[in-house]
Amino acid sequence: MFFLTPRYLKHAKLLHKGVTRFINYKRDVLPPAKLDEICALRTRLEDAMRARDKAQIAALNDEINKTCEKALPHEEHSDIGENVEVFFVAIVIALGIRSYVAQPFKIPTGSMQPTLYGLVANHTEKDVTPNPIAQVKDWVAGRSYYNVVAKRSGWLRRDEPLTEHSFLGFFTHCRLHFEDGGTQWIWAPMRQLATDPDGFNLGLRTYLNLPMSEAGEKITPDARVELQITKSGGTFITEGQLLARGTLDTGDHVLVNKFAYNFRSPKRGEVFVFTTKNIRSAYMNIPPEQGSQHYIKRLVGVPGDKLEVKSPVLWINGKPAEEFGMKRVGGMQGDYKGYGNFGYLSSGSTRELANREDKREYWAMGDNSYNSSDSRYWGAVPERNLVGPGLFCYFPLGRNWGIIW
Repeated sequence: MFFLTPRYLKHAKLLHKGVTRFINYKRDVLPPAKLDEICALRTRLEDAMRARDKAQIAALNDEINKTCEKALPHEEHSDIGENVEVFFVAIVIALGIRSYVAQPFKIPTGSMQPTLYGLVANHTEKDVTPNPIAQVKDWVAGRSYYNVVAKRSGWLRRDEPLTEHSFLGFFTHCRLHFEDGGTQWIWAPMRQLATDPDGFNLGLRTYLNLPMSEAGEKITPDARVELQITKSGGTFITEGQLLARGTLDTGDHVLVNKFAYNFRSPKRGEVFVFTTKNIRSAYMNIPPEQGSQHYIKRLVGVPGDKLEVKSPVLWINGKPAEEFGMKRVGGMQGDYKGYGNFGYLSSGSTRELANREDKREYWAMGDNSYNSSDSRYWGAVPERNLVGPGLFCYFPLGRNWGIIW
């Protein structure tokens, strides 16, 4: 009976079971000589168990354990290797979250102000850069200071003297190119550094007197004429020469919930992100080479809604909009200026959104209604274009930080 079996035999049976499992699991990776050695030790253990040889069983216990431990080659421990592995696992997890759960977006324009702010640059005649502590404090709140001077002397190259780039998909910056192949990096986007047609830039085009050419046309409020720098005109730069000066207020950085619309319907009144794919309109001012873009607006109409603007109020289904975000705009609270009559919702016009099994439409409008290119110009957003609702503004820490309403 098992409960009358001596303890050393019970331990021997467990050892036999363990070494048998080790042989079965590791047979394919064990060197043939080691496999034969371990099998021979198991046979000796079986003989000792039949003979009830307690001393031999104890000796084989130590020998079998040591032989099995040394049977497989041990890789040298590497802290660097472990850190690299952890790093790549973190990247995979982050990419998975970005693809299926939450994705960060940066607000590029002012069409949603003051709910969400885009990039805004302001040139200053004098250097307004504060002390380092104040700079850090202002950076956390979203403001950076610029007082950029040339680090070298030389002629700018004639073709494309200033180009825009990104680093690792982020950190948009410009590079000033010299005729001899040298470059100088300036950490600001092209538009905010030099080419904003309304003058909201850091003044580089003025300091260098670079020739500009126009591209595009102003067919919607925020589809402005773009200025481009394609030639330098033989510009010579002297080391220490002022290139750019002023402040740059960063666009709000938001997280978008890409998971939500898999489990619930989009809600009227929420801020949402969608793609421009399948939206065909002369007012969708996106160069073909850029492909589909992500837009962020307020979802003011869902399938079946009938919309009308009686400026400054947006009417839904025959009555003023009741949702918090839309009431705030229509009521002209704070810096909100109400809704404007443009395009499909010009004065006296209405628009009813399709609500069929094969076609469901949504209506997008910017909170900065008089400076927003939205559904009033290029029409409804197809259901398949929806990405998700705006969840949280995580940077800068101030102004609009927190849950997006």
